[in-house]
Amino acid sequence: MYIRWIVRHHKNAETANVSFYDAYLVESYRDDAGQPRQRTIGYLGNIRQINGEFSALEREIFFIRAERIMAGIPVIDATERASINALIRLKIPNLTASEVERAFRNNIRWFKRWRMSRDIPLTHQEIVEILEETEDDPKGDYEGM
Repeated sequence: MYIRWIVRHHKNAETANVSFYDAYLVESYRDDAGQPRQRTIGYLGNIRQINGEFSALEREIFFIRAERIMAGIPVIDATERASINALIRLKIPNLTASEVERAFRNNIRWFKRWRMSRDIPLTHQEIVEILEETEDDPKGDYEGM
């Protein structure tokens, strides 16, 4: 199996710096006549590239969605899923530690502003308690995504 990337570019000159990358999981096979063919196993999603870069947020969302889609394709086992993930990351790099930390800090800032806008102060102790709660959930809170 391999990933077929279909790239679409914006036709609008004002957004010409935006491209969309669609990822399809494809396998090669030979038909009854022995001719090589390809069939699409599944659509893994798309990701937007702006000014030649994939943003950290879009990369993480793409990875989560692609993983969920692969989990729902019965012909893909765990070993093959790991190989497919490696193929995806040849095109779309993993998040760096600094990108993850920046996102984490921004989420805490957003949560604090959200609470303050509703006159609900957020204490340091509450943040610590929230962090301790998440340690009990090894899967994370992606269930609603």
